[in-house]
Amino acid sequence: MFYHGFLKVATSSPKVSVGDPFANVEVMLRALQRAQDHQAGILVFPELSICGYTCQDLLFQDYLLQDVKGAIEQLLENNPFEGVCAIGAPISIHRNLYNCAIIIQKNKILGIVPKFYLPNDMEFYEERWFTRGYEIVKHYDEIEFLGRKVPFGNLIFDHPSGISFGVEICQDLWVPSSPSQRLALNGADVILNLSTSNEVYLKSKTRRDLVRIQSLKLVAGYIYCSSGVYESTTDGVFGGHSLISQTGSLLAESDMFSREDLNVMFADLDISKIQFDRRRSSSFRQSAEDNMDYIKHIPFHLVENKAYTFERMIDPTPFVPKVDLKDAFEEMMNIQMAGLAKRIEHTGLETILIGVSGGLDSTLALLLAAKTCDLLGLPRKNIIAYTIRGFGTSQRTNKNANDLMRVLGVKHHDIDLRDSVLSHFETIGHDPKIVDVTYENAQARERTNILMNLANKMNGLVLGTGNMSELALGWCTYNGDQMSMYAINAGIPKTLVKFMVKQFMLLEAEALTVNPEDAKLLQETLADILDTPISPELINTPQHTEDIIGKYDVHDFILYHMLNNGDPEDRIYLLMKEAFKGEFSDEKLLEYLQIFYRRFYSQQFKRSAMPDGPKVLDISLSPRTDWRMPSDANYRRRL
Repeated sequence: MFYHGFLKVATSSPKVSVGDPFANVEVMLRALQRAQDHQAGILVFPELSICGYTCQDLLFQDYLLQDVKGAIEQLLENNPFEGVCAIGAPISIHRNLYNCAIIIQKNKILGIVPKFYLPNDMEFYEERWFTRGYEIVKHYDEIEFLGRKVPFGNLIFDHPSGISFGVEICQDLWVPSSPSQRLALNGADVILNLSTSNEVYLKSKTRRDLVRIQSLKLVAGYIYCSSGVYESTTDGVFGGHSLISQTGSLLAESDMFSREDLNVMFADLDISKIQFDRRRSSSFRQSAEDNMDYIKHIPFHLVENKAYTFERMIDPTPFVPKVDLKDAFEEMMNIQMAGLAKRIEHTGLETILIGVSGGLDSTLALLLAAKTCDLLGLPRKNIIAYTIRGFGTSQRTNKNANDLMRVLGVKHHDIDLRDSVLSHFETIGHDPKIVDVTYENAQARERTNILMNLANKMNGLVLGTGNMSELALGWCTYNGDQMSMYAINAGIPKTLVKFMVKQFMLLEAEALTVNPEDAKLLQETLADILDTPISPELINTPQHTEDIIGKYDVHDFILYHMLNNGDPEDRIYLLMKEAFKGEFSDEKLLEYLQIFYRRFYSQQFKRSAMPDGPKVLDISLSPRTDWRMPSDANYRRRL
């Protein structure tokens, strides 16, 4: 039902027999059994699901209201579901009829929530039968129903683990100030909506956007369940459009116009993520403080399921777009280009200097520099690119770097670093036969020293190439490749660098070159760069980065869940095992996790001194935007 902050939720738009509550309960019990078999924690039925929304004037008949009560008793006596379900029913209170949601767990009614706002225009005329609940909840927080005292009105339902939910009904969502706003600001992480929304052309798109945006505004999970085709009558057609959304992302959407009896749909809500986003959002906290109100809190219970199974595959590369790839690429490219263009315009330094190694990062930086020059109407000869060869530079990467610079039409110079570094070794008394961190970092710092001094000489700007993953792991030399005058890739992790280079290969080769032969060579060169093992190439034997610190795919996964979701190590480890099942052993994943955290904590001093660079994603490691961490924080292993 729930595990490590995940909550399995469900909707069901079962076949309804309008005006026959007992027949409807029989079908609902089957849906409840399916939810139980699937280990869901919450199941939502549509509005007035006990009797059918389209009963119309039958709602005036006493026999129907009696059957509603009898059918609810039958559901309570036979309910197989250990979680919480929300059903819809008409309830008479002091001779007024209210359109209500009844929240049930096993044979107990946890609470009853009335519909606040009644549509009474166009095809809807609920005020003919119902009284809106807006006023009565000011006077009653408890009513008698089926011979028992039941909490009533503005309610939030709480679980000891920290899961909380509130309820609104159909039209309540569509009004300018919805009950769900008040519920969310007073602690409800999840909103249940029991609905019967008819279908007309394009309404499903509006409804989808509304649910998604509401979950985004409320920083909440939103479970919306609407009545299906068997409610259709006279002029109204219903499609059973159900949606489950979380903080702006649509997790699940039902097939519309289905004629199946049950139509049970499941999704995983990440309650921990919701709560993290609320903690992190100062505007949400301020709004919650401004809207504190008395709302009765009702406890409920769920069984923790250590054999929890996810409805969707856990994405092993969460930074990388999976849909609308061209749009995603162009938007991220334009963000990076706009940042660089502003820096060029502000400084008046129209010359861009960049060290090109033939690796992914410098390749992306060079491609972006070329596009930015085109954007500003500057000749690409204003880009001065250098291959700065060291002790480990390979023939493959050197060739790719040279081919790349030639087809892009930038100025190109080749510098052999080795004599300069050997001279430096002599100065500091280092034996060049000792291949250690001094041996490696001296090369990285000498490259940066050369580029910086050349930039002064040429009145230019040194473009940095390092990415967010390297900053997270500290896989960069302090005051070496860690430093530049503008770090164009600092806002994107390694997996996204690969994505961007691949999209350049697929989409931009012709635009970046002047003839078909060069376009073909550019594509071939980028393909080979993508296929080249990642390496700093600082020693003259094979030196593969991912053999030393672990796979970037795994480290980016950890980085995403740590920064974007606020996940602790044990939860990340759980997700890693799910995402990389069959690819890495549990022991190897644990090793990578420990490497990441050890390096992340020890290398903050490099991030504290990082140069400016464009923020591209929702998260960043810049100390000026998203991440402010003391350089001397202690890491305590928690796994």
